[in-house]
Amino acid sequence: MKPSEWPLRLIPRRSPPLWRALAVSVVALGIAMSLRGALLGWQHMGGLGSTSLPALTVICLYAGPTFGWGALIVAIIVGALSPIVQPTGAPSAAVVAMFALSGAITVLFSSAMREALIRLDEAKAAQEAARRASADSEARFRVLADSAPILMWVTRADGRREFANRTYVEWLGAPYEEALDFDWRKVLHPDDLPRILKEQVEGESSRRLFTLEARYRVADGSYRWIRSVSQPRFDPAGAFDGFVGVGFDVTDSKRAEADLKRINDLLAERVQAALTERDQAEAALRRAQKLEAVGQLTGGVAHDFNNLLTVVIGALDLMQRHPADAARRERMIEAALGAARRGERLTQQLLAFSRRQALKPEPVRVDEMLAECEPLLRRAVGEAVSFVLAPGAQGAVVDLDPSQFEAALMNLVVNARDATPAGGRICVETRRVRLDAGQIEELDAGDYLCVAVHDTGSGMDAETAARVFEPFFTTKAPGRGTGLGLSQVYGFARQSGGTATLDSAPGKGASVRIFLPLSTASAAPASEPGRAETQGGPSLRVLLAEDDAQVAELVEALLTDLGHQVVRAEDAAQALAVLKSGRPADLLLTDLIMPGDMNGVDLAREAVRLRPGLPVILSSGYTGEALEAAAGAPWPMLKKPYGGDQLAAVIAEALAGAPEIV
Repeated sequence: MKPSEWPLRLIPRRSPPLWRALAVSVVALGIAMSLRGALLGWQHMGGLGSTSLPALTVICLYAGPTFGWGALIVAIIVGALSPIVQPTGAPSAAVVAMFALSGAITVLFSSAMREALIRLDEAKAAQEAARRASADSEARFRVLADSAPILMWVTRADGRREFANRTYVEWLGAPYEEALDFDWRKVLHPDDLPRILKEQVEGESSRRLFTLEARYRVADGSYRWIRSVSQPRFDPAGAFDGFVGVGFDVTDSKRAEADLKRINDLLAERVQAALTERDQAEAALRRAQKLEAVGQLTGGVAHDFNNLLTVVIGALDLMQRHPADAARRERMIEAALGAARRGERLTQQLLAFSRRQALKPEPVRVDEMLAECEPLLRRAVGEAVSFVLAPGAQGAVVDLDPSQFEAALMNLVVNARDATPAGGRICVETRRVRLDAGQIEELDAGDYLCVAVHDTGSGMDAETAARVFEPFFTTKAPGRGTGLGLSQVYGFARQSGGTATLDSAPGKGASVRIFLPLSTASAAPASEPGRAETQGGPSLRVLLAEDDAQVAELVEALLTDLGHQVVRAEDAAQALAVLKSGRPADLLLTDLIMPGDMNGVDLAREAVRLRPGLPVILSSGYTGEALEAAAGAPWPMLKKPYGGDQLAAVIAEALAGAPEIV
């Protein structure tokens, strides 16, 4: 305490005890009276005078205003009883009044000064307490910040740092004051510097929390990743007062992240390699399955064709041995033709299951067609199994190839017959159905005709049912089937815009359903079958373009038998040479697959350009992509194999509308 401050410390912070107040009052008045007696004489010691005023001030300050007023009253009473020293001519009452007024003013002033001194002292005490509390808080903050294992700093509103913790200073390796003013741009990685400067300016100007992450050079010359987070701080009035920031060394996590990325990349490469290996294995499996399928096809189809060839060769051999036996010759001819036609149907089935058989769709009333096919179907079923035809779609019209539909239906009925024991039942029914989107996976929503074949056979398990439409798959004993029947059914249905499904369970029989989209077209009236006229037409000069010599020889014989003259060409170039030479030609009959750069359609177009109005007939067994071009051609298509009747009918069709030949 300063020497000038100790009297202030004697002023009590609360009312003093009575004895202390009385002691202060008596001592102060006694000193004043003694001083007056020593100056004016002891007889005047109790008189009124200015020496009492300082005593009143001391009493007010140290004993309190109450004792100050009491001391003033005592001084007035004592002074009034003592001889009054007064100016000449002044009355005694005026002296008393003047003293009383001066004393009251002194007491009031002293009391006010005492209160002011007490308030000032209390303010200083509060200020000192606040200072000590702030110092204690700052000390605790520094201890806490210095013990933190992360970088911490505090900046002012102008951006200059005013505090940094021990970790911050040690990380820089600089004295504390230098660390406060350190320019971090000196140690920033050059690749990160432009980005960090931009992000820092944006973050500080926003006065919101922001994060920076960059590489900083340390004392050994290496770079460490630091992620800093800066939080704005505000004073009690809400004004911006700078930022509080923390920084984390995230180098290890960055390395772990990079290692994880490398591991993920390596894992992705290995997964891709495994997937590639799996795809290769699956492709090899598919190739093996295809080879197995080809093997099944080789066995099944070869068996069927050997049977057919046995009939054809045997019939021809008997005709050669007994040329004069007309009756036997006719029977053998019919047998050979029947076997050849079965071979034709087998090749059509092969093309149908591969969806490459060219269909000739036309509007057909299916119920009427079933009625026409019923006798044939009943003969195929036989008498051991009951056969029921239940048409339920009277008048329903579908665009389909009648011959392929009949073949598909016959396949289903024959399969049902083979699977149904004696006494069983086969039912063929039709009905209109409306399918919703997704109800059957391969079909769009719309109206369809459902043709179903049900049997009461042994049925099949789910694994077998899932494969019945696969090419060459069969449940029959070796040598009894090629596995093409249901494949042909499925291929026909898909080519016709529909699909085929199977429902079956062991002991529950099987139901195969063909869904075909309904047509709005009208079905053409059924025509009576008859044999085409093979004679009586005009004699034509036919240009035959066929590269197979044996086929060309046979077709030439058929044309000659029909009364026509034939000029043969082995390819398109020879045929065009004939046309350009000026030789007469009334009809062009060309195969679709031709050697050279031109196919049959190209030849036909060039021929019509050279000879406008020239009738053209296209012919092929199967042409793959070439058939697509022929589909849009304006000329009739003659499918191989064919006989004289079919040839004559197509010639008549080609000549229809053509200029009359004379």
